[in-house]
Amino acid sequence: MPAHSGSIQAGPVQRRSATGRYTYRAKARSQSTANKEHAKLTDALAAHRQLLTHASSAIRTLTSARNEMIAQAVADGLTLATLSAVTRENLRSVRTIALAYDELHPSGISRNAHLEALMAKSEELLGAERHRDQILERREALILMAFRTKACDDIELASLTGLTPDHIRRTTRKVRQTGS
Repeated sequence: MPAHSGSIQAGPVQRRSATGRYTYRAKARSQSTANKEHAKLTDALAAHRQLLTHASSAIRTLTSARNEMIAQAVADGLTLATLSAVTRENLRSVRTIALAYDELHPSGISRNAHLEALMAKSEELLGAERHRDQILERREALILMAFRTKACDDIELASLTGLTPDHIRRTTRKVRQTGS
């Protein structure tokens, strides 16, 4: 039985060419590095896609809750101008929201309670929108990084981000023009 069959080898495994000579492996290492970078970028883009989905869902939920609060406040007698000022929505939007809810009965909640709840919900919604904007900015930076390093092409970036290839091309247009 050979002595090396039971031993564990430490370090990288060296391969010999068919002729028994040394084989240059720098290209294999750079491909390995490129594969690692590609994997990191695809994981980051997938994570940002998931974060964006959660942020958008939270915004929809908060918007729905705020709109119900606006409609109930109108049913309880608050003016559209007051609600517009509190929610930072234009008067027309507040009116449209209030008209969208039929058959709401006065709840008996005080004016101040309505205003405080609407201010809190509007602030929460604004925070969620800011969070979504930060995610979008980071996603755009990842797209540009992937394009600059040539880790992904337009089609792959589009599939990873859920965007159209045309949007990816518009995003990377400046990089394409400078030739970076």
